[in-house]
Amino acid sequence: MTGLWNAFDANAETDPAAPALIFGDTACSFGELKVLAQRCAAALAGRGVVQGDVVALQLPKRRMAYALLLACLRLGAPYVFLDPKNPPERTARMVAQLRPKILFSETGTPNPFGEARTLASAGDESSLKGFEPAADDAAFPIVTGTDPAYIMFTSGSTGEPKGAVIPHRGVLSLMAWARTLLGDPARQRFTGLNPLHFDNSVFDIYCGLLNGAALVPVETSEITNPATWVRTVRAAEATVMFAVPTLYLILDQLGLLTPKALPGIRVFQFGGEGYPIGKLRQFRERFATPVRLVNVYGPTETSCICSSIEITPKVLTALDREFPPLGRMHPDFTHAILDERQMPVPHGQAGELWIGGPCVGLGYYAMPEETAARFRQDPGQDDRRAVYYRSGDRVREDEQGLLWFQGRVDNQVKIRGHRIELEEIDLAVQSIPDVQRAVAVVLAGTDGGEIAVAYIANRPVTAEEVQVVCRQKLPAYMRPVQTVQFDELPHNANGKVDRRAALALLEQADRG
Repeated sequence: MTGLWNAFDANAETDPAAPALIFGDTACSFGELKVLAQRCAAALAGRGVVQGDVVALQLPKRRMAYALLLACLRLGAPYVFLDPKNPPERTARMVAQLRPKILFSETGTPNPFGEARTLASAGDESSLKGFEPAADDAAFPIVTGTDPAYIMFTSGSTGEPKGAVIPHRGVLSLMAWARTLLGDPARQRFTGLNPLHFDNSVFDIYCGLLNGAALVPVETSEITNPATWVRTVRAAEATVMFAVPTLYLILDQLGLLTPKALPGIRVFQFGGEGYPIGKLRQFRERFATPVRLVNVYGPTETSCICSSIEITPKVLTALDREFPPLGRMHPDFTHAILDERQMPVPHGQAGELWIGGPCVGLGYYAMPEETAARFRQDPGQDDRRAVYYRSGDRVREDEQGLLWFQGRVDNQVKIRGHRIELEEIDLAVQSIPDVQRAVAVVLAGTDGGEIAVAYIANRPVTAEEVQVVCRQKLPAYMRPVQTVQFDELPHNANGKVDRRAALALLEQADRG
C-alpha cells in the first residue's frame, strides 16, 4: 500500500490544469499545487526534517498551508494543525507534547524543541528560495499505509489535550468510501468550512482534494457572518458540503438553508452531533432529489468516519425528537458492543462500542497511559494482536445492522461537533487559587448545548475571575457561559461529586 502523496500525485498528473483550491476569484491548479508542495518538501528536508518528525502548522486556510501538508505526506513526517486562536498556554502544552521539528505560524509562536518559522499572511514563499523539487522520488523515503499521516487533537480527561495519531491507510480507506458515495469525486467541488484543526476537515481535504476534487476553503473563524460563507460557497459552485448539524441549523434560522441560497449542492453531509429528525424532515422537503442528505459517524481515532447512512423517507418516519441512526460500519472496520465486563451484550441491547480494523488510529502521541486505556486488545481474541478503540459511545444495533446512539459511558460531550472532556474544564477552573472543586455540565441553549460550571471555594471567586482563567487555558468552544459558586456541591453514594445533581442546581440557578 502506498502513501497519501501518491494519491495526490496521480490526480495532479492526470489533470494538472484542474482547479485544486478555489479562493474567491483565484484558483490554484493541481499542477501548481504539486510544484509548490514539492518545493516545500525540499525545503523541509533541507532543514533536517526526516521521516517520523512532527511538523506543526498553526496556519489559516492558504495555499501554503495545504502545500506544507502535502509536503509532510511526501516526507512521511506527520503534520498537526494547531488552532491559531488557541490560548497561548494551551498551544504551549500541545507543543510540549509534540516536540515538533519545525513549527509554522503567522504570529511567531515559539517552539522550544526545534525551529519556528513565521509566515507573513501564510503566503510567504520567500523561504523556499533555493529549494527546487527533487529530480525523482528516490530522494524521498518510502511511505507505507502503516506510517502516521497526521495528528489530530481532542480534549483530554486529564486536563491535557490528546493528539490522535492516524495512519495513511486509515485515510486511504476513507477516500475509497467517498468514491463509492460520490461516484467520481474529481467532478465535484467540496466546501472547506471545517477548521483545519477540527476532525471534519479530514473529509474535506482527503475525500475532496486528494480524490481529485476542487476544494473551496472558507475561513469561518476569520469571517463570522454565515451569509458570507454561503455566498462564497455559491460563487464557487460547490457541490458537496460537510458541516456539523449546528451550522446547518444556524443557516436554517437565517433562511440560508434553501435551494436558492445553495443551488449547486448535491450532497449535504453532517456528523459530529445529533440532527433532530423533525428538522431533517424540513431539510429534506426543502431540497428535492437528486440532492442527498448523509449522516456520518466516527471518532477522531478512527480516521474521521467509520459509519454512515443516507437519509431516506423511512429514516424520517421516526419521532421529531429523535436522532437518525449512525448507519452501518464501513467495510474496513470491525466492531463489538460490550458491557461493563467487556462481554458482548444481547443483540438489540445497548453497550459500549469498540471499533477495530486497520483504519483505527495508532494511539495518542507521547501519551502511553491514555493510549493503553483507549486502544485495547480485542477481548474476544487471545491468539493474535487485534487492537480495538474504546469509543465511550453507548450504542445498540438493530435487526438491519444499523447502529443507534444511546449516550456516553463517561463525561465526554459534543458541543457544535467539538469533542469535550468535561474533566478538562473542571481542572481549568480548579487551577484558580482557593477553588476546591469544580464540575462542568451542559445546559440546553437556544443554539444547542452550552457549558456551565458549578464550583466551591475558600473565598468568594467572581465569575469574571473564572472567565479570565478559562480564556487563558481553554479554546472558545470549551469556555463556560455560566459559572455559579455554591457553598457545597452534591455528592453521590460513593462520595464523588454528582454531575447530574450539579446540572439540576445550575438549571435551577439559570431559571432563577
